[in-house]
Amino acid sequence: MIEVKHELIPLTAPSRWHEVLRDIPHSFGHTWESCYAMSLTTGYPTFLYHFQDKETRIACPIAERAYNGHIDIVTPYGFSGFVGNTDYHNFQNEWKVFAQSKGYVCGYIGLNPLFENASYVDKHEVFENSDLYVLNLELEMHQLVANLSINRKRQLKRYEDQKQHIHHNERELNEFFLSNYTPFFNQKQHASVYDLTQETLLTLTESENVFLNGIYEGKELKAVSMYGFTPYCAEYLFTISFERDLTFPLIWNAIGYLKSIGVPRLNLGGGVKKGDSIAAFKERFGSIKLPLKCLKQVYNHAVYETLNEQANADVSIDGYFPAYRNRQIVEMK
Repeated sequence: MIEVKHELIPLTAPSRWHEVLRDIPHSFGHTWESCYAMSLTTGYPTFLYHFQDKETRIACPIAERAYNGHIDIVTPYGFSGFVGNTDYHNFQNEWKVFAQSKGYVCGYIGLNPLFENASYVDKHEVFENSDLYVLNLELEMHQLVANLSINRKRQLKRYEDQKQHIHHNERELNEFFLSNYTPFFNQKQHASVYDLTQETLLTLTESENVFLNGIYEGKELKAVSMYGFTPYCAEYLFTISFERDLTFPLIWNAIGYLKSIGVPRLNLGGGVKKGDSIAAFKERFGSIKLPLKCLKQVYNHAVYETLNEQANADVSIDGYFPAYRNRQIVEMK
């Protein structure tokens, strides 16, 4: 009989990380490769939390962040959260006892709607952020085509001429991505979450569960897209393009490739804001709209309230969480 077990697997133990996730449906955001790459930007101590009770196993990547002598936790960049192999209705009690034993103040845990299990969360701590757009790659290609919007179908006609100019995983694609990532996002006046170091970007390009495709015009490479994948789903990560109308052919090409290797879903992500033009672009692929949620949890209320008071921040968890980390609120005060 296996006793209840809590385990924090560090990035220095990739084989154990892989072993725990092997039989649990999970996304690219759960993988050692993704979490290691993101740690090269954040510098946060990053772990795969693993819980086991008899046959039940639950996992979630977490990163520890220091603040004024205390530690709070967050899921690393990507779509991850608690995933497991069976229901377990007492999990939140077990998890919170563990989090308190580690001295964590609070936690912001992103949830992936593709793998979300209601028995792992307290519904009162769940907040909806935005929407994700997901394609079912188990559909036949003619069904995927039928689901496209009218404009996408027009683009698909041009794709027949473009597809011969699309290449996969060439060295030149990696070089284009690495050299143009920062200038591209600077031009877009991007959110700080996209401030990824070259070490992070290089690690992603070299990962076996990441692939890139790029489109050429003659001998000149014009745009590159990046995707991370597991046997359970793929995630559209980035497109670097200084030309218009090249994202669709790259994504459509990736759909064909992912289907060919048996990946059942493609998470296109969401918009910057709910219902914005980026969200509309992804919805026009005929994708399924799923709510993107998170958990906002306080493990030590006394310390949490003290940190917010010191920062002149609101202790409410309805908005930015934890509020004491919101520079805008602090500066406004």
